[in-house]
Amino acid sequence: MNRALKATLSGVLLAFVWAMPCYAAVDSGDLAGKRVDLSEAAKPDGFVKISIVRGDLIVEGWDKDEVSLVGTLDEKTEQFIFDVSGRDTRIIVKIPSNNTSWCCNEGSNLRIMVPKGSQVDVATVSTEVRLTDIRGGLDMSGVSGDVRIQKVSERLRVRNVSGEITVHDVDAYARIKTVSGEIDARSIKGGGAFHTVSGEIVLRDVTDEIDVESVSGDIEVIGRNISLARGHSVSGDIDLEIELIDDALVEFDSVSGSVRLRLDGKLNHKFDLETGSGSIRNRITDDKPKKSKYIRDEQLRFTVGEGDGQVNVSTRSGDISVSK
Repeated sequence: MNRALKATLSGVLLAFVWAMPCYAAVDSGDLAGKRVDLSEAAKPDGFVKISIVRGDLIVEGWDKDEVSLVGTLDEKTEQFIFDVSGRDTRIIVKIPSNNTSWCCNEGSNLRIMVPKGSQVDVATVSTEVRLTDIRGGLDMSGVSGDVRIQKVSERLRVRNVSGEITVHDVDAYARIKTVSGEIDARSIKGGGAFHTVSGEIVLRDVTDEIDVESVSGDIEVIGRNISLARGHSVSGDIDLEIELIDDALVEFDSVSGSVRLRLDGKLNHKFDLETGSGSIRNRITDDKPKKSKYIRDEQLRFTVGEGDGQVNVSTRSGDISVSK
């Protein structure tokens, strides 16, 4: 059952609203900075949309078929929405669009509990975010503010501009993108795509497919049972320690950064390595790179096993190293 309330609060009306068991929408500056403690029954596999402009936000999954919200609203709150209708839940804190203050501990401070099976959509601007135990899928977008995510299943998509993104224990294909923030992802069972412009990318214990891209930040990857690994860097170095399946495809290129590739397990691959002005070091076989007579480029092609898989690595000026 959806319980709705929309009113402008002052004096006695404010006390009346706080006596109600649930809000759908409240338009009022009188709620600014106030503490809220609300809960409402919800579907175990419903959709939860959360929109917080600034502050601190914690969202956790639990075993109850209920959405609970506890905390303090933004000091500039213009409208607050807590609405549960059928399979959909909306939690929104709006502030004036012309607000220019993003400092001094202003902002909402909320902890939201949702059924574990919920599909969660979170949108923020300048907010520190922690998301835990979301089993129905998670879509997160923000501008500035660190994001920490743990225990997510089904789906994970994160877009942020300048905050650091930390992700642990994901059983889904992860899509993570940031501009200047770093990406730290560990225990990613479904593989994923990880892209940043100037931040570093660090992946630990990833499986299946990986796609990594950075302009100036370094890339470090440790993975196992990899079927596809591709990546690109302009000036950052690429370091990979991965275990490949028999027919895996590996493709990496860099402009001025070096590529160091350590391959674990049994190899069954064709190798095609090429650098414009750097050097190639092969510690897998006795094959030596060919050098051009008039320019400083090096090329090396060799095959290990039947050659069912393929490893392609190229740089314009960086070095290439392959080893076991």
